[in-house]
Amino acid sequence: MTKAMIERLSDQQRFLLVQSLEMMDPLYDGAMELLRDEEEPDKHNTRSSGHYALALLIRNASGDAERAYGVLERVMDLQFDCPDEIYHGTFRTSPEAGSPPAGNYDWKKFAPGFAFFLSETVDKVGKKLTGQLAGQANLAAAGLEEQAIRQALRNAVDEVLPPVWKSYDPNWREFIACTFAVILDEFESLMPKALVRRMDDSMRKAVGASIDRRFSDAIPMNSNIVLMHIFITHYYGYRFANAAWMGHADREAADMLSAYGEFNSLAEFNTTTYYGVDLTVLGMWRVYGKTAVIRETGGKLEHGLWANIAQFYNPILENLSGPFGRAYEMELVGHSSIGVFLYLALGNGYEYMTAVNCETSHDPLIAMVGVDLPEELLPQFKMHAGDRRTERQFRELCERDKPGENRNLCTAAAWIESKRMIGAMSGSRNTNGQMHPATIHWLNADGEKCYLRLLRREKGKGWNSHLRGMIFEAAVQKDWLSVDVHLNTDVEIEVYFEISGPGLSPASTEITPDIWALPNLSCKVSAIAPDPVIYWDQEAKLLEIIYLYRPEDGDSHMNFTLQLDPLTP
Repeated sequence: MTKAMIERLSDQQRFLLVQSLEMMDPLYDGAMELLRDEEEPDKHNTRSSGHYALALLIRNASGDAERAYGVLERVMDLQFDCPDEIYHGTFRTSPEAGSPPAGNYDWKKFAPGFAFFLSETVDKVGKKLTGQLAGQANLAAAGLEEQAIRQALRNAVDEVLPPVWKSYDPNWREFIACTFAVILDEFESLMPKALVRRMDDSMRKAVGASIDRRFSDAIPMNSNIVLMHIFITHYYGYRFANAAWMGHADREAADMLSAYGEFNSLAEFNTTTYYGVDLTVLGMWRVYGKTAVIRETGGKLEHGLWANIAQFYNPILENLSGPFGRAYEMELVGHSSIGVFLYLALGNGYEYMTAVNCETSHDPLIAMVGVDLPEELLPQFKMHAGDRRTERQFRELCERDKPGENRNLCTAAAWIESKRMIGAMSGSRNTNGQMHPATIHWLNADGEKCYLRLLRREKGKGWNSHLRGMIFEAAVQKDWLSVDVHLNTDVEIEVYFEISGPGLSPASTEITPDIWALPNLSCKVSAIAPDPVIYWDQEAKLLEIIYLYRPEDGDSHMNFTLQLDPLTP
């Protein structure tokens, strides 16, 4: 019967399954019965292990089913069973992860948004503390730094109250529950009854805790997590005949569709990273939804999402233009599954769009749900639709901001030509470094893809963090990009343009304060900002043009205007 599963997959779906297993099989650790992490092989990954179990059951070669059952048991061993804790029902991201603090506060009694207020309060206490200490002693003479004292206070708080993303990942509930749903729906009749019972018990914990999280709004859910939350409450609501869960899912689905309908956009907008998750989960609504209402609602969202992608997509550069509401990388096949869906939609010859990356373990799920790209949109993914300026509004979600003030109205705008795209974001107040407010994609002389993006980071740290006090307002026209940067923070910030791509080297570029000459891209730069520092990472073929903000200098505004030379025919 399971053999029929792989046999009834299309050639393209089978290609995805085989490719993902070729990546995952060598990562399997038989002693731990888990998959090693794709990016950190000294650790294991419970989410990827769930995906591996599904892939094994689909393939069903000799020993695959028994291996899958062992993996599922081990993943469930790593589920938190702590009903009074905020992380109840989620799963350790890996067995190597430490245990979060426990027993120190009753989180369900706090009002929505308490995590925001707690963070703000700790920062305020830190400022007061260092101010008082400075009044009593010479901190420098004592070998103390103000920022180090504040960080020590944050570290102390993290040892008492479980810090989200550091000590646990709440989203592992939704990710693993979705994978379990597909496994149970497709393979329950073949699985040991005791394993099925244990999976059901695990899902009662996970889904119940996911609903508690949603009601508390302690950790707001971004678009991809909301879609998973709706699916699992719907699916397991019907599986367990839980009318409250069914009704909750229906209300959440209706609210999601209504919110989408305001501007025909999601809060995580124009994102290579999260659109891939969205499409996977909406495929689950379509294939595994138990009611016509859920399937139809999911279909409207899925088709609408494809329309959003088509609007900002360039089939020559084979990428979304930016700006990105949230993203890890500029490259569509770098940290994303969108290329996998495009391969399923466009057919043979597009296998290269499925390049193996850190999302490849999701491909068995994608193979199971397939793709539903509206036929009328297909030409926009095959041929350049003409040079154009395009824009769309959306309401972002700022995870770390005050409830009621965290859904800002943003405008994503882009100028899209055949061999170049420029993106600009306005209206965002997102504290997340994954928001990319200004982007450029282009081809070098050899037809290879190159990228420019504007980032920020606390001096000496990374860009993928939450930082307050920074606002970017960008605008775009043909051959022109402008960005206003407003900074209101007491820490040093590096505002920088990261440029990457093949052929990028000191010999192939010329960077001055007024002219950036890059491979096949040249622009005049007008900057109201400190003089830049140029940094080269030659191994990564990456260039940074860095502008340092120092609070003591008193100037909290920067402006950059890039006038690009027109494309040559």
